[in-house]
Amino acid sequence: MRGVVLYIMRQIAWPLGFATLTLTGVIWLTQSLRFIDRIVNNNLAFDDFLYLTVLVLPSIVAIILPVAGFCAALYAFHRLSSDSEMVVLSAAGFSRLSLARPALYISAGVMVAMYVIMLYLMPLGSRTLRATQYEFRNDLAGMALLEGVFNTPSSNLTVYIRERDSNGDMLGVLVHDNRNPASPVTMLAERATLVRTPQGPRLYMVNGNRQQVDAEHKSLSLLYFDNYSLDLDSYANKEGQGWREPSERFLHELFNPDMSNPDDVNQYGKLIVEGHRRLATPLYAPALILIAIASVIGGEFNRRGHGQRLILGSTIAILVQVLSLSVTQLSVKTLALVPLMYLVPVMTIAAAIYALREPVRRLRTA
Repeated sequence: MRGVVLYIMRQIAWPLGFATLTLTGVIWLTQSLRFIDRIVNNNLAFDDFLYLTVLVLPSIVAIILPVAGFCAALYAFHRLSSDSEMVVLSAAGFSRLSLARPALYISAGVMVAMYVIMLYLMPLGSRTLRATQYEFRNDLAGMALLEGVFNTPSSNLTVYIRERDSNGDMLGVLVHDNRNPASPVTMLAERATLVRTPQGPRLYMVNGNRQQVDAEHKSLSLLYFDNYSLDLDSYANKEGQGWREPSERFLHELFNPDMSNPDDVNQYGKLIVEGHRRLATPLYAPALILIAIASVIGGEFNRRGHGQRLILGSTIAILVQVLSLSVTQLSVKTLALVPLMYLVPVMTIAAAIYALREPVRRLRTA
């Protein structure tokens, strides 16, 4: 018995690993593209790019694992059935539930992994990603200033440089400060250097002038300078990271929102439903795997009906996922529907186990 269990588990494990890595890789690459522009604009290193993309992996894997488990179980049991191994095992006295037991062991492992991801790794990755993006976005010293274009390191600062010399210094520099629209400032300089200091990033300009317009008195003040230091840190966004999204919160933060925070009050339903979603979603790992098994070996045996069974199983799995998404969306508006988020996977598991029951053999009477 143990040898059969391990054999079936191996047949499921390798397609599960392959499907997880393949699907995760494809989605990870598409998600990584949204960081390319930020990496270029902020002049970040390749390891910074990898760090940002790795932080989104928990969210991707949490979506992929149940689907990969379904595909792996469907492939493995279809292959075993096509090679008549299921017929041999059934003839040896193995019941359908006994044959499904190895897959249930796999699904239990997947479910535990999903709980670890959804309850800890996913919120940790999401909040770290947001904090890192915020840091990079406000790192004006690391901003890549392109030649021949108007760069906007922040919403109130525009920088233009004509070219760079062999030392990396900027030549033909224009800086426009629009923090005070009623009194904008424009600075022109022959050359400038962007440096980091203990007090923050500085733009050191040489041989230029500073022009400030007073819109109220319609006057222009002009100051010529040999050297001028511009504090770039004063242009950074100081408002903080704002409201913490549900995806960035741990479970206890979702179920205990700050009722003194207007945003938490307005998004109360969304926070509560997100907490229940993280508890309910891992239950779809055994649910989808059992759908795959039941679609292959459940019901009456039919040697010619494999194709139809695969289509039926895939259709049911898709419908269950659609139903799950619909219930989640409706629960945000009506918290009374939250129990359905657990009922859908539990009823799916029960229905699949029922489909795996042994057919009742009726004795013929003479």
